[in-house]
Amino acid sequence: MIKNIEKHLIVFDELKVVNCFTLKPYNFRDTQVSIEEQQKEYNEIMNSLNFNAKFIKPNQTHTNHVEIVTQDNINDKFLNTDGLITNLKNIALVVSLADCQGILLYDKNKQVIGAIHSGWKGTLNKIVENAINIMIDDFNSNPEDIEAYIAPSILKCCFEVDQDVVDMFKTNFDNIDDLITLGEYKDKQKYYIDTVDLNKRVLINLGLKENNIILSNICSKCNSNIIHSHRGDGIDSGRNIALICMTE
Repeated sequence: MIKNIEKHLIVFDELKVVNCFTLKPYNFRDTQVSIEEQQKEYNEIMNSLNFNAKFIKPNQTHTNHVEIVTQDNINDKFLNTDGLITNLKNIALVVSLADCQGILLYDKNKQVIGAIHSGWKGTLNKIVENAINIMIDDFNSNPEDIEAYIAPSILKCCFEVDQDVVDMFKTNFDNIDDLITLGEYKDKQKYYIDTVDLNKRVLINLGLKENNIILSNICSKCNSNIIHSHRGDGIDSGRNIALICMTE
């Protein structure tokens, strides 16, 4: 993976299509930055990475809903959607993030890409499984050909939760005790969960090869000086984006 701090972008070098994860001062939070200002930032990214595309960012609401982008719906708003899949060229799929996982998917054989916003609720409700199944069912992807790249996000070291969240994960997933660590007692018991490794396990169980799953291993909260982090910056945190695009 290449880290290009001067351009405020992180790029997965292994991923052989256009991709990046933005760093501060880029900010793509709709309530803080106008559409016009965001377009200027998109233009800067295109200049930095030398490509031209239409950017599509869904209206994320922590669902497990994934949509296919086609020529017919290319101008839709994609409401209540947290993942996008397409086989169209020059379409940059974008998800906005502030500690949540941005998971970029690529099948080079079928020429299909995906961008998934997987916060703890999306992870709990298996959004990445829904995305992979769409690639298999709608594009005839072979799971062994799908590559997955997980951008910087909050890691286990900083993802502190209460018992109720632990209980929900144990209800939805089997054999995950090794992903949960006992935390401090702060008027009630706290825990840490490794949701990144959990999504990796889901992907492997779906048939992806382990060496096709690339983790950034960068914690957004630990690096909140350069990465927007809800837990690091609070409720007024900005938003990073992860994007992926196939060009002609």
